[in-house]
Amino acid sequence: MLGAFHRLSKLIIIFSAVVSGWTSIILLSNTTFNLEIKEVINKMYSNQKNFIFNVKELSLLLLKDANERFSEDKRENNQINNNNNDFSK
Repeated sequence: MLGAFHRLSKLIIIFSAVVSGWTSIILLSNTTFNLEIKEVINKMYSNQKNFIFNVKELSLLLLKDANERFSEDKRENNQINNNNNDFSK
């Protein structure tokens, strides 16, 4: 299992290096696709930024949900305890 993970990570690193190098060479050689390549790169970074903001928003919503559920559970437990105390008197 660890060997497969190591090979996969190695493949990802090699692929990233090849694509980055190839992109750099193309951008430096001023081909006809320069503008389109720059557009795609800008979209990639924009998507990364949006992904990070969306993860942040999701995390906040999950925390709000957890707080709300815990406070409801606490209220229910208090009501049960109060009812038990009333019956024991």
